[in-house]
Amino acid sequence: MKHKYMSEDRQFCLTLDLENDWNFDEPGYDHLVFDYIDEFIELIQSLDVPLSIFVVGKTIEKFPEEIDKLRNQLDCEFHLHSYSHDLSKRYDFRTEVQHGKQAYRSHFGRDPTGYRAPQGNIEAGEFRILEEEGFKFDSSIFPSYRPGVYQNLGMPLEPYIPAESSELIEFPLGVIRGVRIPLSQSYFKLIGTPLEILFDFVPLPDICIYNIHLHDLYETDSHDQLPPIKRAIFKRNMDRSENMLRNNIKSLKSRGYHFTKMSALVTEKLKEYEGKYNI
Repeated sequence: MKHKYMSEDRQFCLTLDLENDWNFDEPGYDHLVFDYIDEFIELIQSLDVPLSIFVVGKTIEKFPEEIDKLRNQLDCEFHLHSYSHDLSKRYDFRTEVQHGKQAYRSHFGRDPTGYRAPQGNIEAGEFRILEEEGFKFDSSIFPSYRPGVYQNLGMPLEPYIPAESSELIEFPLGVIRGVRIPLSQSYFKLIGTPLEILFDFVPLPDICIYNIHLHDLYETDSHDQLPPIKRAIFKRNMDRSENMLRNNIKSLKSRGYHFTKMSALVTEKLKEYEGKYNI
Protein backbone atom coordinates (compact mmCIF):
# COMPACT_ATOMS: atom_id res chain seq x y z
CA MET A 1 0.00 0.00 0.00
CA LYS A 2 1.30 3.43 -0.94
CA HIS A 3 0.92 6.33 1.46
CA LYS A 4 1.39 10.10 1.21
CA TYR A 5 3.47 10.92 4.29
CA MET A 6 3.16 14.07 6.30
CA SER A 7 5.20 15.94 8.91
CA GLU A 8 4.37 18.42 11.65
CA ASP A 9 5.63 19.99 14.87
CA ARG A 10 5.34 18.08 18.14
CA GLN A 11 1.66 17.96 18.97
CA PHE A 12 -0.36 15.77 21.32
CA CYS A 13 -4.03 14.75 21.44
CA LEU A 14 -5.59 13.03 24.40
CA THR A 15 -8.47 10.91 23.10
CA LEU A 16 -11.23 9.08 24.95
CA ASP A 17 -13.18 6.15 23.51
CA LEU A 18 -16.57 6.59 25.14
CA GLU A 19 -18.43 3.29 25.09
CA ASN A 20 -20.14 0.62 27.16
CA ASP A 21 -18.00 -1.50 29.49
CA TRP A 22 -17.04 -4.38 27.16
CA ASN A 23 -20.56 -4.36 25.65
CA PHE A 24 -22.28 -5.53 28.84
CA ASP A 25 -25.88 -4.51 28.16
CA GLU A 26 -27.48 -6.56 30.91
CA PRO A 27 -29.44 -4.67 33.62
CA GLY A 28 -27.06 -3.57 36.33
CA TYR A 29 -23.98 -3.59 34.07
CA ASP A 30 -24.86 -1.21 31.24
CA HIS A 31 -22.31 1.65 31.16
CA LEU A 32 -21.50 1.22 34.87
CA VAL A 33 -18.36 3.29 34.45
CA PHE A 34 -20.54 6.35 33.85
CA ASP A 35 -20.92 6.46 37.62
CA TYR A 36 -17.43 7.99 37.55
CA ILE A 37 -18.16 10.80 35.08
CA ASP A 38 -17.71 13.47 37.76
CA GLU A 39 -14.36 12.02 38.88
CA PHE A 40 -13.21 11.86 35.28
CA ILE A 41 -14.19 15.47 34.66
CA GLU A 42 -12.19 16.53 37.73
CA LEU A 43 -9.19 14.55 36.49
CA ILE A 44 -9.18 16.13 33.02
CA GLN A 45 -9.73 19.59 34.48
CA SER A 46 -6.75 19.08 36.79
CA LEU A 47 -4.59 17.99 33.85
CA ASP A 48 -5.60 21.18 32.01
CA VAL A 49 -5.55 19.57 28.56
CA PRO A 50 -8.14 19.50 25.77
CA LEU A 51 -9.90 16.21 25.08
CA SER A 52 -11.12 14.61 21.85
CA ILE A 53 -13.92 12.09 22.50
CA PHE A 54 -14.85 9.28 20.12
CA VAL A 55 -18.34 8.27 21.21
CA VAL A 56 -20.46 5.26 20.25
CA GLY A 57 -23.82 6.13 18.66
CA LYS A 58 -25.82 3.92 21.03
CA THR A 59 -24.09 5.58 23.97
CA ILE A 60 -25.27 8.97 22.71
CA GLU A 61 -28.84 7.67 22.48
CA LYS A 62 -28.84 6.06 25.94
CA PHE A 63 -26.94 8.70 27.92
CA PRO A 64 -27.47 12.16 26.41
CA GLU A 65 -27.23 13.88 29.81
CA GLU A 66 -23.78 12.42 30.49
CA ILE A 67 -22.66 13.44 27.01
CA ASP A 68 -23.79 17.00 27.67
CA LYS A 69 -22.10 17.04 31.07
CA LEU A 70 -18.77 16.26 29.43
CA ARG A 71 -19.50 18.74 26.66
CA ASN A 72 -20.34 21.56 29.06
CA GLN A 73 -17.63 21.05 31.68
CA LEU A 74 -14.58 20.10 29.62
CA ASP A 75 -12.61 21.65 26.80
CA CYS A 76 -13.59 18.82 24.47
CA GLU A 77 -15.01 17.83 21.13
CA PHE A 78 -16.87 14.73 19.89
CA HIS A 79 -16.32 12.34 17.00
CA LEU A 80 -17.91 8.99 16.09
CA HIS A 81 -16.79 5.59 17.42
CA SER A 82 -19.21 3.43 15.38
CA TYR A 83 -22.90 2.97 16.16
CA SER A 84 -22.98 -0.31 18.08
CA HIS A 85 -19.32 -1.06 18.92
CA ASP A 86 -19.89 -4.55 17.52
CA LEU A 87 -16.51 -6.31 17.64
CA SER A 88 -17.66 -9.18 15.42
CA LYS A 89 -17.72 -7.04 12.27
CA ARG A 90 -20.65 -9.13 11.05
CA TYR A 91 -22.39 -6.03 9.73
CA ASP A 92 -22.44 -3.82 6.69
CA PHE A 93 -19.88 -1.10 7.41
CA ARG A 94 -21.68 1.66 5.53
CA THR A 95 -24.95 0.92 7.31
CA GLU A 96 -23.18 0.90 10.69
CA VAL A 97 -21.60 4.26 9.92
CA GLN A 98 -24.86 5.77 8.71
CA HIS A 99 -26.69 4.68 11.86
CA GLY A 100 -23.89 6.25 13.90
CA LYS A 101 -24.13 9.48 11.93
CA GLN A 102 -27.88 9.62 12.56
CA ALA A 103 -27.43 9.20 16.33
CA TYR A 104 -24.67 11.80 16.33
CA ARG A 105 -26.66 14.26 14.22
CA SER A 106 -29.77 13.88 16.38
CA HIS A 107 -27.84 14.98 19.45
CA PHE A 108 -25.24 17.45 18.17
CA GLY A 109 -27.18 18.93 15.24
CA ARG A 110 -24.46 18.23 12.68
CA ASP A 111 -22.65 15.33 11.09
CA PRO A 112 -19.43 13.97 12.58
CA THR A 113 -16.17 14.68 10.78
CA GLY A 114 -13.97 12.11 12.53
CA TYR A 115 -14.18 8.36 13.05
CA ARG A 116 -12.50 5.64 15.09
CA ALA A 117 -13.25 1.95 14.58
CA PRO A 118 -13.78 -0.34 17.59
CA GLN A 119 -10.45 -1.89 18.64
CA GLY A 120 -8.83 0.01 15.77
CA ASN A 121 -10.04 -2.76 13.46
CA ILE A 122 -10.55 -1.01 10.12
CA GLU A 123 -10.14 -2.52 6.68
CA ALA A 124 -8.62 -0.83 3.64
CA GLY A 125 -11.88 -0.44 1.71
CA GLU A 126 -13.58 1.20 4.68
CA PHE A 127 -11.50 4.37 4.33
CA ARG A 128 -13.21 5.02 0.99
CA ILE A 129 -16.63 4.53 2.58
CA LEU A 130 -15.79 6.98 5.36
CA GLU A 131 -14.72 9.55 2.79
CA GLU A 132 -17.92 9.04 0.79
CA GLU A 133 -19.92 9.50 3.99
CA GLY A 134 -18.35 12.92 4.53
CA PHE A 135 -15.68 12.19 7.12
CA LYS A 136 -12.53 14.32 7.05
CA PHE A 137 -10.34 12.02 9.12
CA ASP A 138 -10.02 8.65 10.77
CA SER A 139 -7.98 7.73 13.84
CA SER A 140 -8.26 3.96 14.01
CA ILE A 141 -4.88 2.60 13.03
CA PHE A 142 -2.64 1.29 15.79
CA PRO A 143 0.71 0.94 13.96
CA SER A 144 1.43 -2.10 16.07
CA TYR A 145 0.35 -5.74 16.37
CA ARG A 146 -2.58 -7.24 18.25
CA PRO A 147 -3.16 -10.97 17.66
CA GLY A 148 -6.46 -11.66 15.97
CA VAL A 149 -7.32 -7.96 15.57
CA TYR A 150 -4.70 -6.17 13.46
CA GLN A 151 -1.18 -6.46 12.09
CA ASN A 152 -0.01 -2.91 11.35
CA LEU A 153 3.73 -3.12 12.01
CA GLY A 154 4.45 -1.73 8.55
CA MET A 155 2.09 1.24 8.81
CA PRO A 156 3.29 4.86 9.13
CA LEU A 157 3.66 6.48 12.53
CA GLU A 158 2.73 9.95 11.29
CA PRO A 159 -0.51 11.15 9.62
CA TYR A 160 -1.05 10.06 6.02
CA ILE A 161 -3.70 9.80 3.34
CA PRO A 162 -4.58 6.12 2.76
CA ALA A 163 -4.19 4.88 -0.79
CA GLU A 164 -7.91 4.03 -0.87
CA SER A 165 -8.97 7.66 -0.31
CA SER A 166 -8.17 10.98 -1.93
CA GLU A 167 -8.73 13.40 0.94
CA LEU A 168 -9.46 11.51 4.14
CA ILE A 169 -6.52 11.75 6.54
CA GLU A 170 -5.53 8.89 8.83
CA PHE A 171 -4.12 9.94 12.20
CA PRO A 172 -2.57 6.74 13.61
CA LEU A 173 -2.51 6.18 17.34
CA GLY A 174 0.82 7.00 18.94
CA VAL A 175 3.37 4.27 19.61
CA ILE A 176 6.82 4.11 21.12
CA ARG A 177 9.25 4.04 18.22
CA GLY A 178 11.14 0.82 17.67
CA VAL A 179 9.10 -1.44 19.92
CA ARG A 180 5.80 0.05 18.68
CA ILE A 181 3.98 -0.27 21.99
CA PRO A 182 0.77 1.79 21.67
CA LEU A 183 0.36 4.94 23.73
CA SER A 184 -2.79 3.57 25.30
CA GLN A 185 -3.68 3.62 28.97
CA SER A 186 -4.50 -0.08 28.87
CA TYR A 187 -0.92 -0.88 27.85
CA PHE A 188 0.56 1.31 30.57
CA LYS A 189 -1.60 -0.49 33.13
CA LEU A 190 -0.64 -3.90 31.78
CA ILE A 191 3.12 -3.38 31.49
CA GLY A 192 3.45 -1.00 34.42
CA THR A 193 6.74 0.45 35.64
CA PRO A 194 8.98 -0.78 32.77
CA LEU A 195 6.81 1.05 30.23
CA GLU A 196 6.60 4.15 32.41
CA ILE A 197 10.41 4.31 32.56
CA LEU A 198 10.73 3.64 28.82
CA PHE A 199 8.17 6.32 28.00
CA ASP A 200 10.27 9.05 29.61
CA PHE A 201 13.31 8.43 27.41
CA VAL A 202 12.45 6.91 24.04
CA PRO A 203 11.50 8.83 20.88
CA LEU A 204 7.82 9.39 20.17
CA PRO A 205 6.02 10.46 16.97
CA ASP A 206 5.90 14.19 16.31
CA ILE A 207 2.11 13.97 16.28
CA CYS A 208 1.14 11.86 19.25
CA ILE A 209 -2.38 10.44 19.71
CA TYR A 210 -2.96 8.91 23.16
CA ASN A 211 -5.91 6.60 23.87
CA ILE A 212 -7.88 6.11 27.09
CA HIS A 213 -11.17 4.50 28.17
CA LEU A 214 -13.11 5.19 31.33
CA HIS A 215 -12.72 1.54 32.31
CA ASP A 216 -8.93 2.02 32.13
CA LEU A 217 -9.25 4.47 35.00
CA TYR A 218 -12.17 3.30 37.14
CA GLU A 219 -13.08 -0.19 38.33
CA THR A 220 -16.71 -1.33 38.36
CA ASP A 221 -18.59 -4.59 38.83
CA SER A 222 -18.26 -5.07 35.06
CA HIS A 223 -14.59 -5.93 35.55
CA ASP A 224 -15.62 -8.97 37.58
CA GLN A 225 -17.76 -10.24 34.71
CA LEU A 226 -14.76 -10.59 32.40
CA PRO A 227 -13.10 -13.97 31.74
CA PRO A 228 -10.27 -14.64 34.25
CA ILE A 229 -7.31 -13.72 32.03
CA LYS A 230 -8.94 -10.60 30.63
CA ARG A 231 -10.10 -9.63 34.13
CA ALA A 232 -6.54 -9.88 35.46
CA ILE A 233 -5.24 -7.76 32.57
CA PHE A 234 -7.77 -4.97 33.00
CA LYS A 235 -7.55 -4.89 36.78
CA ARG A 236 -3.76 -4.72 36.76
CA ASN A 237 -2.42 -1.43 38.19
CA MET A 238 -5.95 -0.02 38.35
CA ASP A 239 -5.11 1.74 41.62
CA ARG A 240 -2.25 3.61 39.89
CA SER A 241 -3.95 4.36 36.59
CA GLU A 242 -4.85 8.00 37.26
CA ASN A 243 -1.33 8.76 38.49
CA MET A 244 0.15 7.03 35.46
CA LEU A 245 -1.87 9.31 33.20
CA ARG A 246 -0.88 12.38 35.21
CA ASN A 247 2.81 11.46 34.96
CA ASN A 248 2.59 10.77 31.23
CA ILE A 249 0.96 14.14 30.58
CA LYS A 250 3.64 15.82 32.69
CA SER A 251 6.35 14.05 30.70
CA LEU A 252 4.86 15.13 27.38
CA LYS A 253 4.61 18.72 28.52
CA SER A 254 8.27 18.64 29.55
CA ARG A 255 9.17 17.44 26.06
CA GLY A 256 7.56 20.50 24.53
CA TYR A 257 4.47 18.91 23.05
CA HIS A 258 1.64 21.28 22.20
CA PHE A 259 -1.70 19.92 23.47
CA THR A 260 -4.53 20.22 20.99
CA LYS A 261 -7.71 18.59 19.65
CA MET A 262 -8.14 16.32 16.67
CA SER A 263 -10.12 18.93 14.73
CA ALA A 264 -7.25 21.41 15.02
CA LEU A 265 -4.80 18.83 13.68
CA VAL A 266 -7.11 18.12 10.76
CA THR A 267 -7.50 21.82 9.94
CA GLU A 268 -3.73 22.29 9.93
CA LYS A 269 -3.19 19.26 7.71
CA LEU A 270 -5.85 20.29 5.22
CA LYS A 271 -4.29 23.74 4.90
CA GLU A 272 -0.81 22.28 4.65
CA TYR A 273 -1.78 19.96 1.82
CA GLU A 274 -4.15 22.12 -0.20
CA GLY A 275 -2.87 21.88 -3.74
CA LYS A 276 -0.06 19.48 -2.88
CA TYR A 277 -2.36 16.48 -3.10
CA ASN A 278 -5.23 18.28 -4.86
CA ILE A 279 -7.20 18.40 -1.60
